Amino acid sequence: MGGRAEPPEGTPEGGAGGDDEFRSVVFDESFVRAARIQELSAQERLSAGSRPIRGRGLRGGGLSRQALALMLLIAIAFSAAVYLGTKHPYPQAGAGSAAELSMSVVPLQPGAGGVPTLAPVASGSAAATASAVATTSSTATAGATPSTDASASAGASTEVDPRTYALGPAGLALPNAGATDHFSKNQVAQALILAQNYAEVSSLDTGVLFGGKTDPVRDLLASGQRSQFDQSIKSPVDDGKHEATGWLVRFDSTEVGPTAGQETRVQGSFTVPVEVDGALQLTGDHTFVYALTPVSTDGTQQPTVLFTVRREVVYRFTAADLAANRVELTSSATEAGPMACDAASAARYFTPVLPATASGTASASASASASGKASAAATVSAAASPSGAVVDPYDKTRSAWAVCGVMGGPTP
Repeated sequence: MGGRAEPPEGTPEGGAGGDDEFRSVVFDESFVRAARIQELSAQERLSAGSRPIRGRGLRGGGLSRQALALMLLIAIAFSAAVYLGTKHPYPQAGAGSAAELSMSVVPLQPGAGGVPTLAPVASGSAAATASAVATTSSTATAGATPSTDASASAGASTEVDPRTYALGPAGLALPNAGATDHFSKNQVAQALILAQNYAEVSSLDTGVLFGGKTDPVRDLLASGQRSQFDQSIKSPVDDGKHEATGWLVRFDSTEVGPTAGQETRVQGSFTVPVEVDGALQLTGDHTFVYALTPVSTDGTQQPTVLFTVRREVVYRFTAADLAANRVELTSSATEAGPMACDAASAARYFTPVLPATASGTASASASASASGKASAAATVSAAASPSGAVVDPYDKTRSAWAVCGVMGGPTP
């Protein structure tokens, strides 16, 4: 007979007990929860019909929690990538965010001295040409009318001899550059050079002045201002936004051309760039004196007209502008003369008043007397400017005017 520890029939074959074959399987709580199926309880089997089990891990045929979490992470990552792509913290080069340019173009009529001219001389006589400057009144107040206000008279008496101006690009000197809070010294220097390039191309390039070219100027502009520029060139209008001459200096080549041997004279300055609303801003204020020869239809020699343009331009540079080597113009004020007091015609070209036009005669001589020039000025002044004010384009102590005036100040 077996002992008490053994069953009556003895120990079964294959092991020490009937449960030994399942000892390697641990049915802990995590194992039970991970099971895909679950046996119903007795009460549930009575009401469940023929199906004694139910599935686990899937809810209504949906995805598992792990799958849902993975899809959620993917969606979040994709949304973040889209957001960062459209809201990049650094502006993209060439981004079209520039504001419109506000401009004014102010014609200046001939003063009491008449149309300033250079007498025609034999070629190669540079000294004679320099000494052949037609004389005008010694001060701007000589051309003043009773309606001229005191401030205009005071500001127009500046004694400046444009013959001392630098020749061409030499008159576009730059100040020293220094770093600002958010722009390095190199970036400030780059802003100055870009402003200098724009002033040179838009005011001294012969192709722009007389050849009708506009691409050299357009290529320097920020992309956000090119649409306004294109409209100004295609359909110029005197509205403070779309004058072609608010962007550049240009003459009608069928009327006048450059005088051989006479380079444009330039005087003015650029201000040191400062930070304004997260961008660099500077102002260029320059006076240009052009020597123009009227186009002759009968082959007669024409006197050289000295035409003066003062340009006061405010430039703005964002980090994106500097990265793209582009400029933004926020405002420009231009005074030009001698011209008729007709801002509408000045929107497309600067059209100088010529000696013959001013005097009302069929021809004009460069040796006309001072009294003849005074008569010419009186004829032009018959269509007097609205203000009657004398405006000196050589006086940098005042801002550019916004009304047509009488040209005053020393004449080269």
